[in-house]
Amino acid sequence: MSLDRLHVSFAFAPHSIRPVGILSQSGRDSLFQFDESFLAAPLPLSPIRLPVRPGVFAYDRKGGMETFGVFEDALPDGWGRRIVDARFRKLHGRLPTLLERFAALGGDGMGALAFEPADSEGKVEEAPLDVLARNAWDFDDDRIEEVLPALGRAAGSSGGARPKAYVGFNPETGEVCPPDSALPGGFEPWIVKFNTRTDGKDAGALEHVYAELAAEAGASMTAHRLVETKAGRFFATRRFDRAPGGRRIHMHSAAGLLHADFRTPGDEYEVLFRLSAALLRDAAAQRELFLRACLNVLLHNRDDHLKNTSFLMDETGSWSLAPFYDFTFANGPGGWQTLSVAGEGENPGVEDLMRLAAQVDIPPAIARDAIERAQAAKARLPVLCREYHVKAPRFPRP
Repeated sequence: MSLDRLHVSFAFAPHSIRPVGILSQSGRDSLFQFDESFLAAPLPLSPIRLPVRPGVFAYDRKGGMETFGVFEDALPDGWGRRIVDARFRKLHGRLPTLLERFAALGGDGMGALAFEPADSEGKVEEAPLDVLARNAWDFDDDRIEEVLPALGRAAGSSGGARPKAYVGFNPETGEVCPPDSALPGGFEPWIVKFNTRTDGKDAGALEHVYAELAAEAGASMTAHRLVETKAGRFFATRRFDRAPGGRRIHMHSAAGLLHADFRTPGDEYEVLFRLSAALLRDAAAQRELFLRACLNVLLHNRDDHLKNTSFLMDETGSWSLAPFYDFTFANGPGGWQTLSVAGEGENPGVEDLMRLAAQVDIPPAIARDAIERAQAAKARLPVLCREYHVKAPRFPRP
């Protein structure tokens, strides 16, 4: 399909579409203009970089993204993009344009945004988890022809480097179904992460251990499970951008809000705290962010970039901090902490966390309590690894 423009809408509820504006391209630049009806009754779509006002906005791709951050957040990256590209190349003999990527997404991405006209060509029904897992491995091995149909719908709109599938999941029975807005009774919208061959077979179990530790420490987590299939054990978590009754929640990452290139290290945790303070004005959210920083630093999650923190907006325009996600043992670029802590990125520790607390107005007693909870989680790590039959990760020496 040949596209020169797309209609962007909020789809907060099934069969309830609210026009937002028109997205188009001029050469390498993205253009966006708000719909007149949205101007008359606005919501803070992306309040820092795309404020609601008349006129045409232009994005020239100098910020490390392809388009405006709020729309970039809706696009799959990594794994999902590879599936879209492979499917498009198979159907049309070339890679998709930016607008064609959005059309392939339609209304199936994270958050509440929908893009029309949608390209539903090639989308199929769901496959069992063990089949999807094996298909993900085959896709990594470039055996793509026979696996694209099964992966297209389940994983073609997912982001992140690891293979993921959006599914309807029944936590009581372990059954899965297609991720439609109207799910059968007992089913909820979940994400299942598969392991790549380079991740190793225990990557999902280790992420589950980390999720358990974060929850024990008091971090805000969604429901999560370690799913056992014939193909292996995989980490699964409930989607926080979906609500009962098929309702959807607008999601915007810190990277998208700031138009920041999350792939390049060098940002400070302080930037994240200042953004949260400006958007939410919520002291509890600041304390939650500090606890997450402590957990990331002390349990060696160095892949803590700005796209791994998100904010949620409901139909009234009210913002909140999204739950903690993508928390596991991980090295950052060059082994450094992606978000530096009070200027320290090579080997941040407790003293740097206390200096960060002072920078972002976290009271010393609250900061020490968060650090102690993260230290207790680290002490519990070997215990939970044994419980879930996972080899405990080895931390670099300080």
